[in-house]
Amino acid sequence: MRLGPRGYRPEQVSAWLSIAPDAAEFHRLYCDGRFTLVATEPDGAPIGFSDLARNGHIRFLYVDPDHAGRGLGSALVAALLAQAQRLGLTLVYSDASELARPVFERAGFRCITRQEHEIAGSVVHNFLVQRDISDITGKDAL
Repeated sequence: MRLGPRGYRPEQVSAWLSIAPDAAEFHRLYCDGRFTLVATEPDGAPIGFSDLARNGHIRFLYVDPDHAGRGLGSALVAALLAQAQRLGLTLVYSDASELARPVFERAGFRCITRQEHEIAGSVVHNFLVQRDISDITGKDAL
């Protein structure tokens, strides 16, 4: 969580980390049929990942801090939108962090609302962002 502190206070980062999925939860999540992308270095080391559930929800968008700011997050979101279109989805949405929100907005997502959560005694926030892809056709296709 080296980038998290840029968008959240230390106690908020600790709160988010207190509910972060462990390995078993990640395994369960990624075995439910969701579309998953993992970006890697040439040697296979992971540097980013994201996912798309069948209902259009993007749960995770993560880029290793050493690779942040190079367009990898945007590339992951673009690939998820293309997959959503192939699946016939009309709406894609996420609960975006402070840091991920601009990545989604650059990809055409709209911020619907700021969401506040109490986690481990701290109030933390994220943003419900969504993009309607129902009218994307022809030359505008993803």
